Amino acid sequence: MSSKCYVRATVLASLALVACPAVGQEQKDWSVLVGAGPFFGPEYLGSKDYGFVPGIIASVQKGPYFVKFNGLTATANVLPFDSFYAGPLIGYGTGRKDVSDNVVDKLPDVDEELWVGATAGGGYAGLLLDRDSLGASVEIAHDVIGESGTTATFSLGYEINATQRLAFGLDVSTTFVDGTYADAYYSVTAKGAAASGLKEYKADAGFRDVSVDVSSRFAVTENWGVGGLVGGSVLLGGMADSPIVEDRGEALNGHGGLFLWYKF
Repeated sequence: MSSKCYVRATVLASLALVACPAVGQEQKDWSVLVGAGPFFGPEYLGSKDYGFVPGIIASVQKGPYFVKFNGLTATANVLPFDSFYAGPLIGYGTGRKDVSDNVVDKLPDVDEELWVGATAGGGYAGLLLDRDSLGASVEIAHDVIGESGTTATFSLGYEINATQRLAFGLDVSTTFVDGTYADAYYSVTAKGAAASGLKEYKADAGFRDVSVDVSSRFAVTENWGVGGLVGGSVLLGGMADSPIVEDRGEALNGHGGLFLWYKF
């Protein structure tokens, strides 16, 4: 089994947030959370090869202000509001290289990425019930050291606390990518076609995928908790039509994970 695994930062973010107070709820005291666990997913979006990787979540929060570490991505809120947040984003991407598929592995590598950008979002608590909340967010990031372009991820999430200890969440997201990103991950150049045997292909900018995740957490004690998620992503348009996906992979990918968290 491969040790490589693509895990969206927003997946880990949903796990971190489900163990914290919901956006829109008043928060006054310091809150520190750390967690980790195994996550399972495709080597890259569109791959038919899967693997496990360790995932880490952490957050430090004081009132509406926070810094969150979701896997290899960090975000922060710099606004003094309870129901709306915005701030910087920085993350590391592993690119695509040394993959299990020996045909795709002959294509030019996608180098490591340093993503820099911003995030913003808002939420409303008590939407339908006293213990539920609805949130929306957008994350825009640009690779400042490589050639992976710019992405924009739009997310909508609903969470309900079934009891004081048990909560469930549903998240839907989609990511728009520019032409540079599409080229890096889904185009096949003439050189790549000659090396791999895949047909030459040009991928254009567009919505890359739609993802749906169902998550849950259970507070075992006041400080310790466990949780997990299952979900799937489906590639869209020109990304799904790429021979990297159509001939060597699959447009529909599943993912999941378990985690243990501690809240100070």
